[in-house]
This record gives sequence, structure tokens and C-alpha cells, in this order.
Amino acid sequence: MRRQVGKGFRLTYRRHEAEPGQRYGGEALKTVAAQNQAKGLVTDTEQRQIDHSLRESEARYRSIIEDQEELIRRFKPDGTLTFVNRAFCRYFNKTADELLGLNFIQLIPPEDHDTVREQMLTLTPAEPVAQAERRFISIDGTVRWQQWINRAIFDETNQIIEYQSVGRDITAKKQVEQKLQESEARYRAIIEDQEELIRRFTPDGTLTFVNRAFCRYFDKSPDDLLGLNFIHLIPPEDHKTVWLQIARLTPADPVAQAERRFIGPDGKVRWQHWINRAIFDAAGQIIEYQSVGRDITSQKEAEIKISEAREAIARAARVTTLAIIGGGIAHEINQPLNAIRVLAETGLHLCRTNAEMSKVVQCIRDVSGQVDRIDSIVNHLRSFLRTTQMVEYVPCHLNDVVESSLSYVSNQLFVQHIKVNKELAPGLPPVNGSFVRFEEVVLNLLMNAMQALEGREGQVKEISIRTWADGDVHLTVSDNGPGIAPEICSKIFEPFFSTKKLGDSMGLGLSIVEVIVASCNGSIKAENNTGGGTLIQVSLPGIPNV
Repeated sequence: MRRQVGKGFRLTYRRHEAEPGQRYGGEALKTVAAQNQAKGLVTDTEQRQIDHSLRESEARYRSIIEDQEELIRRFKPDGTLTFVNRAFCRYFNKTADELLGLNFIQLIPPEDHDTVREQMLTLTPAEPVAQAERRFISIDGTVRWQQWINRAIFDETNQIIEYQSVGRDITAKKQVEQKLQESEARYRAIIEDQEELIRRFTPDGTLTFVNRAFCRYFDKSPDDLLGLNFIHLIPPEDHKTVWLQIARLTPADPVAQAERRFIGPDGKVRWQHWINRAIFDAAGQIIEYQSVGRDITSQKEAEIKISEAREAIARAARVTTLAIIGGGIAHEINQPLNAIRVLAETGLHLCRTNAEMSKVVQCIRDVSGQVDRIDSIVNHLRSFLRTTQMVEYVPCHLNDVVESSLSYVSNQLFVQHIKVNKELAPGLPPVNGSFVRFEEVVLNLLMNAMQALEGREGQVKEISIRTWADGDVHLTVSDNGPGIAPEICSKIFEPFFSTKKLGDSMGLGLSIVEVIVASCNGSIKAENNTGGGTLIQVSLPGIPNV
């Protein structure tokens, strides 16, 4: 009988020991033991053994609990505290005597009482545990935050015997969260007030954030846009380019800029400039992308107008150039015309005197050759007057450009008694560009030098042209005129700047020269010669092994 009773006790003890929340529940075990004794299931000796075991268990339980940094409390269903550990007392600055018997709800701000009670009522045998964050207002008015794990302990009839709670102070965490929330609020306020278009999207392109400016621009609400793949807002033919650019972003180079088209509902093409940034985690994996964009349609339209204006200026400059070298053109064409006249008269004379037919044929061939020469000169000059000039960049030799350009102005140089000194280095590497455009460069530099020498009658007038290479290919055109005044040296390449009288010059020559040189990745500079006069140097990248 006693063996059976002992076995029955052990079964009962284990069953209660295994129940959630009762592993260290000494009070619950005492209740079970008392019930067993009342029913005559245990002897006095066994009861003393049980009591001794319970006291040891309770001592171990209390030593463990008291050493915890967490706040531990137990309270009855009506809220009366039945146990608090030392950490709990220290936290609330009260003794155990002051706390035991007190209703724990009094440690919570009144406005939170109903919420706490409602949560306690939700605990059931099926879901006996709940977590909550609670405020505590200290004596000095400081608000502190605690996180509690509350567990309800039930008896065999599913009635709540007791509650046990384990808590910890999370004030520091809450303060960090609050600062983050405030930072996020400030961030959102700033972002929402921006005129720039701001978006964030996941690696697969799904939009996770758009600001108001973005919504206005695309004429959609946040609900329409969030969850949408941003690529759908870009013309299909541009999709591949966009994905390739985004794929190139790395932790070492996380930012890229791009210009994108957007076709509105009205079919009008608009342009946007985007700065895309990839955001990476500690492992170097992309978490998200953030983009800031702005509409540059007006800028694009302005660039087109500026391009058209520059082309008009270039055409005007070419007309001006043609007008200035008109005398040289007439001289160049008059030479073959005079030769044709002489050859024609010679042929007629040979025919009248019955000369050998071979001599007549040779005269006719010579006439044809002079006609070809005139045709070449005329076609060459037409290139300066084309409305739209398709520039083909090919290897060009600067020495050939210099010789060709001098042929246009040789007559003016002769009439103005200007001596030309040439120092053209042989074997220069070619430069990449347009032969006709390089002629414009040399002609404009020559004409500026010629104009600088006006008014020096009776004095030696010289223009020096020099070429050399040191990896780059260099061309200088210098004169022995009065030079450039220091106060205007920085302005001579500006469009429409001129030191000549109104009507004598458009002030476009050097501006056109600078544009042509820059388009070939070259540079140009002007300075005064040590012995007087101006020197202008053009430097262009040489093409090796051509």
C-alpha cells in the first residue's frame, strides 16, 4: 500500500513539475502535498521528507531568482504581489516588505491600468504567456520603460492560481527607437518637401518609397506606385541599359548618374537626370537602391537651342572666313583661268598653222587639268558654307593642314608684305579630326595674326608657324604685333569678343577655334612673346603607329 502510495506521489510530483510555469513553483507543490496528506495518501514520515525536499527546492529556487538581474515578481489573480526578487526591489527603490501585499497595478501609470488588466485576461491554458512593454514613472518624474513576459499558472481545473512575470529595463532601447523615429520623421519631412523626385526600390525593382514630388511628376498616388516595378515607368527600349547600369554598382563604387527619358500620357518626351545609389549590408549584398532625380527637359531643350545657335555661329564664322579670304580665292582661281586662256589661244594657233595633232591634244588635256583644279578649289570652299556639316573624324596631318591653309591667304600675305616663317617638323604623328575643321583653325589663327599686324606700315611684319610633337602634336602661330593686353587675355576665346571697331569683326574666330580644338580632345592657350607679339598654341593628342 505504501509503495503504491509512494509511487502515486512521485507521479503527482512529476506531473506538476512538468507543467509550464510550475518548475520552481514551491507554493503549488505545497498545496498538492497538503491535499495528498489530507486524503491519507502519505504518512507523517513521508510528509516530513516531502517538506524537507520542498524547503531545499524553494531555497535553490530563491537563490537562483535572487541572483537574477531581471525583475521577477509573482502575484495573485487580484494583483497582490506574493514575491519580488532583489532586482525588482532595487529597481522600484522599495523593500520587499513594502512591496509584498501591494497590488502591482499601483506601480503602473493609471492611464495604462485597463490595458494591463485586459492583457492578463487574455491568458489561457492554451496560451499562458504574453509579452508587453510598460511605462514606469519614477519619483523624479522620469519615464522608464520595461519589457515584461507574463505567465499565468493554472491548476488542474484550469483556474488561475498565480501569475509570474520576468521583466527588464528597456529605457535605453526605447530612447534609441525614439531617436530613430524622430530621425525618420525628420528625414521624411525633408524628403517630402523636396522638389527632386525621390524613390527607393528593392534589388528586383519593386518601389518601396516615393515622395510627393515623384507622385506629382508621374501623376500617380503612392498606392499606385508602391509595389510597382520602377522599370515600368521607363520606355521598354531603355530597360536593358538601366539594368546594366544598376548591375555595375559595387560597394567600392556605389553611385552612378544617368539621364533617362519618360514619355507622358500626352506622348510628350520628358528628360530626367538621376543619381542612383546602391545600399549594401555588411556582407556586401545589396539591400536597397535609392535614387534622386530631377526634370531636365528644359535644360535639354536649351541645349538643343544652344547647339543650333552654335551651328549658326559656326556658319556665320565660316561666311566671315570666306569673306576675308576672298582675295586669295580669286587669286587661286585666276591662275588656272589665265592658264586656260593661254592654252586655248595656243590650241587655236596650232590648229590654224596645221601643227601636229599631238600638240593640240596636249593643250586640250592641260585645259582639262586646270578646270579640275578650279573644281577642286570651289568644292573645298563649299564645305565652309554647308548648312549642316557632317564631320567625319579621320587621321589628319597638321603639316598638310598648314600648307593647304596658307594657299588660301598667300595673296593677302603678299599684298600686305607679311613674311611667313615656317618650321614644320617632319614625320609628325597624325591627329584625329576633320581636315576642313583643322583648316578653319589655322585660317582663323592666321587671320588674327594678320589683323594684329595692321598699321605697322614701314616695319617688318612676320608670322611664324611651328609644329612639333612630344606625344601630343603642337601647332603655334605667332606674330610680332603689339601683343595682348593682360586685362583681356582671359576673354579672347569668348564668343563675340573683339578689340576691333564695330563692324570690322564678329569676334567669333577664336571662339570657333576653341570649340573645334575641344571637340578633338585638345587644348589651346594664348600668351605674349618675350620679344613682343602674340603666340597661340594648339595641342592635340597624337595617334601612335599610324
